[in-house]
Amino acid sequence: MEASEQVAERERVSITAIWKEMPRSHQLMVALVPLFILSVCVVHIIAWARHEAPLQVYWVAIAMLSMLAICIWHAVVVKGAGQAVAFFVICILIGWFCEFIGHNYGWFFGRYNYTDTLGPAIGGVPILISITWAFIVYSSFMLIDWLVGIKGEVRVRSWWGKTLWSALVAAATATLVCAWDLMVDPMAASGIWKTAGGQNPWWYWFHGGPYLKELHGEGAMGMPGIPIGNFVGWWVAPFFMVLIFMLFFQRRNRVSGTLLDIVPLMVYFYIFFIVVVIVLEMNWYYDGMTQIALIGFFTMMPVILVSAVKLARDYT
Repeated sequence: MEASEQVAERERVSITAIWKEMPRSHQLMVALVPLFILSVCVVHIIAWARHEAPLQVYWVAIAMLSMLAICIWHAVVVKGAGQAVAFFVICILIGWFCEFIGHNYGWFFGRYNYTDTLGPAIGGVPILISITWAFIVYSSFMLIDWLVGIKGEVRVRSWWGKTLWSALVAAATATLVCAWDLMVDPMAASGIWKTAGGQNPWWYWFHGGPYLKELHGEGAMGMPGIPIGNFVGWWVAPFFMVLIFMLFFQRRNRVSGTLLDIVPLMVYFYIFFIVVVIVLEMNWYYDGMTQIALIGFFTMMPVILVSAVKLARDYT
């Protein structure tokens, strides 16, 4: 097929046509994340009208559990139940272990301590944190899969080639995950949770660090700033999660070329959007939080915009 014919063929593909060919259950999955984004918009429009930030952890828990459920559903459909179980078990176990040694011994991320704000914990690590690792890593991993057109394949034959390929994908995934933490960590440790919401920060740092050291605020606990080692840990942990999965469990995706491909993109945008809105509202109580949103815009938004360009190219 000539290049012009390929372009013409591509132009005949529309979102409407692909949508109509999808099973109802797949349509529901694709529609759910935009509905959550819309609900966030409604909640925060009301908050902005009242100038009162909804800084309550139960909202965070609802958002995280909902995204986890959607990602598990997506994984079962796209990769199959076996791969889905393997991926989420790997992420939860590695994530919990890294958090456990960090919270209890000060290793891996640095010396920090969880408060009781995030609810039930195992070994001092809130359950909500362990499951959050899983869906953030999954959405980042599958976003890379869609952007590059991997479709779950491992295209090299030698063990060294497979390892190198898996490490490259793992590194790309880890970078997307760590970009999110550049916003979340200063938000979660902020004293504004105490000032505006009447509850402790999610965690606090015993010794602090150089990253955004000027952001502390009334009600903050521990020392200001975040150690650079925290972000090293946030990169290394998802790197090994994805590397282990790709080396031992990765198989070709069962479903590709449908709108299910963009579910991880929408989840990734959702976790970007919700944190940006929250930190902008935090700025009402303590000046300087806007810079967290600015950091997030130039770390997470580039891949989101590149994904939007791909989406526009493929389906318009």
